[in-house]
Amino acid sequence: DDGIAVGCCAYALYGNQALDAKHEHESSTKPPMWTQPLSPYLGPDYSYDEIRSEIEAAMPWLDVELVTSDERRFEIMSSEIESGGVIAWYQGRSELGPRALGHRSILADPRKKGLVRFINESVKKRESFRPFAPSVLSEEAAAWFDLGEDTLDDVSNISPFMSMTAMVKEEKRDLIPAVTHVDGSSRLQTVRKEDEPTYHAFIETFYKNTGVPMVLNTSFNTLPSEPIVETPGNAIRSFLCSMGSIELLIMGDYVIKRKDADISRLLGEKRSDGILVPASNPKRAGPINFETTFMIAGDGDNVQPSTRVSMPNRLMHDERSGGWFELIDELEGEILGVCSGKVSVNDIMNQYLSQADDRTAQDEEYQEILFGNILRRLVRLYEHSLISW
Repeated sequence: DDGIAVGCCAYALYGNQALDAKHEHESSTKPPMWTQPLSPYLGPDYSYDEIRSEIEAAMPWLDVELVTSDERRFEIMSSEIESGGVIAWYQGRSELGPRALGHRSILADPRKKGLVRFINESVKKRESFRPFAPSVLSEEAAAWFDLGEDTLDDVSNISPFMSMTAMVKEEKRDLIPAVTHVDGSSRLQTVRKEDEPTYHAFIETFYKNTGVPMVLNTSFNTLPSEPIVETPGNAIRSFLCSMGSIELLIMGDYVIKRKDADISRLLGEKRSDGILVPASNPKRAGPINFETTFMIAGDGDNVQPSTRVSMPNRLMHDERSGGWFELIDELEGEILGVCSGKVSVNDIMNQYLSQADDRTAQDEEYQEILFGNILRRLVRLYEHSLISW
C-alpha cells in the first residue's frame, strides 16, 4: 500500500529512537515525537452550502429529509440496516489512505451472511466472494476478537486504521458471519469515542438495539474501478448508480432516499382530496448525442439496430466507454428525443396514434399497449437520470 512509504518517512523523522544520538550530534533541535496516531480524516471538508447545492441540483431524483437530531438520525440508520438494508454515509473530512473509516462508507448489518453476496454483486458490482470488515467499538473489541491480550498492554485501540487482521473468537463467529472470513479472521477497525465521536455514537446505537457492537463497513463507491467518493456530487452520483441497492444516503444532517418515478404527477391525476394535479412534461437533463449502429446477419434479411446516447450533464453520466448509455430500442430513443419539457405524455401518445391507420388507432387494446410501452420507457429514462418531470 502507498501508506507504507509515508509511514517509513514518518518513522525516520519522528519515531526512530536509534537515531537520537545522531540527531543530537548534528543539531540541537529535532522534530517532536508523535504521542498518538494521526487522525486519518485529513481530506477535504465540504461546507453545508456545498452539500445543499449538490442536493438541490439532484432534487428531481431524491427524497430528502433534514434530521438535525443525531439521536433520531442514528436510529433511522440503525433501523434500516437492522432490517437488512444497506446505507451510505458521507460525513466530515474524507479519509487519507486506502480505507473507508466511517466518513465515506457503505454500512450494513454484520449479522446477515447474505449481505456479502448482495453488496458485492448488486452494490459494488464485483466478485461475490470479496470479504468485508467490521468497525467495532474499541472498548468491546477484546470480547469479540483475539487481540493478543497476553502480549500487549493495551488492545482497546489496536486497529484504528483497519490495518490489523485478528481471529474472531470462535463462540462469536456465527453471530457476525458477514464480517468473518472463511478462516475465521477479520480485518477490523477499532473506533474510539475520543477519536471519532460521531461514528462511535452511531455504532453505540446499533449495539444498544442489537447487542452487537459493530457494523459492516466498506468503501463508498458503486461503480467498478472508481475510487472512494470524495465530493458531495460524487456521493449523490454513486448513490443513484446503485439503482436502489443502497436504501439511504446520509450526508451531514440529510437523510436521502431515491425518489420513485411519480406517474400521477406525469399524467396529472386527481389526488385523494379531489384536487386535480396538472400534468408535468418530461424534460431531458441536458444536451444529448445519439449514435445508432446496425448489425446485419446472413444475407441481409436480419438487420438489428442498436442505439446509444451520451448526456454529459446527467447525474449518472459515466465517462468510461465514452459515457455512452445503451437504449433498449428505437422507441425509447424517439421518446427521449421529444422530451423537451414542452410535450406531454398525451402529445407523445397522439403522435404515435396519428402514424397508425384509423382502425388500428381506434383499437383500445392497441392504445393500451402503446400507452404502457411509452410509460415504461419514460420511467426507465427517469431512473437513469436522463429525464425528469
